[in-house]
Order: sequence, then structure tokens, then C-alpha cells
Amino acid sequence: MEDVLTYIIDPNIVLATITSQAAYLVAKPEDIKDTEMEDAPANKVKLAKVPVNSNYRNYDDHTREEFIDRMIEGPVKRGRMSAVARELGIKNSTAKRWWEHYQETGEVSYKKSEKNVGRPRTFTEEHEEYIQEIVKKDPQLCAVDIIDSLASKFEGFSISKSQMNHHLKNNMFITVKKPTFEAKIRNSDDNLQTRYEWFMKWKDSDIDFEKKLRFH
Repeated sequence: MEDVLTYIIDPNIVLATITSQAAYLVAKPEDIKDTEMEDAPANKVKLAKVPVNSNYRNYDDHTREEFIDRMIEGPVKRGRMSAVARELGIKNSTAKRWWEHYQETGEVSYKKSEKNVGRPRTFTEEHEEYIQEIVKKDPQLCAVDIIDSLASKFEGFSISKSQMNHHLKNNMFITVKKPTFEAKIRNSDDNLQTRYEWFMKWKDSDIDFEKKLRFH
């Protein structure tokens, strides 16, 4: 390499030792300077794309509530959570996280976003005090009655019957009666009159009305 640099027959070329970068830049031709100092065009720069996880699923609040309701309503047994998750199209890991959150807080794990930062807690201290008050006044209230009363008292209050029963039983230690529905035809005026007339006819007989007869 030394022979190549030192053996020059052209008398117009003068070799000189460059001892610094500044001296190199001064001695370098202008066309080379411009080429090296020119910046790459901005449109040539490409940014790496962030890979998107195709397995991510965005579940709405209705799906979350439906999952919790089914878990509450059914018997607790092995494999139930996976079965419910499969029916609703929910990943097992997501279902497990939702159920654990509900067991710890008593609340549905609602979706969070910039506009919706998560629903407020369903039950506040004021709600529970109101429930205690109305149940004390009327012990025959069922879960639906309590929900309707809360909805009329507190604007925006909403909860499913399953979640209400679960909260009353496990958090407030209140057991409410299940609603019973009598068939309309059984309590119709005509039917009541017929039963009354039958009773008056046989009331003085030896029939044990409590054990042997059942009115329909």
C-alpha cells in the first residue's frame, strides 16, 4: 500500500502529510465535501412498525356482565368457569381475571377507555344504608323490588338480579325471599266464588281440608 501512495510520476501532484481532520477538510475537493455533508431526505426514513397482537379481544360491558351473572347463577363446580367462558367466546385467562376481580371487589370488571374510565362502584355506603332501611320496613321484599327501589331513589343505578342477590347474601348478609307468582285464573273472581261455594257446601262434613284437599 505504501508503494502505491508514494510512487507517483505526475509532477503536478504533491504529497503532504495530513495531521488533523481540519486539514483534511481543507484539502478535500468541494464536490466530495457537498456529497458527504448532504443529509438524507426526510421521506427516505422509515419507522419500524409496532407489531399488533392479533389475539387481543375487546369485550364490551354486556359480555362482562353476562359472564358474571352466569357464574353467580350456576353451581360452583370444577370446569364451570371454562365452560361459561367458552359459551361466551371469552379467553380462559380473561375469564379467570374477571372472576377473581369480582370475588375480591364484588364489582364487574368494566372496560376502561379515554372516555369511560370505568364505572363507579355499584354499591356505596349510602346504597347499603338505604337497602337496610327498606328491608327493615318490609322483610317480604325480593331482589327485584330492591333494585326497582334503588333505581328510583338513585339516578343511574343499575345492576342485575343475580349480582344483587350475590351482594345481599355475601356482603350484607341479607337473605331475601324469591318472588312467588300465582296464576291469574286461580285468583279470578269466578274461581274464588266457585271455591267459596264448594267450601260452604262441605264445611260441616268430616273432610280434613288441610290434609286431604288441595284447591287449584
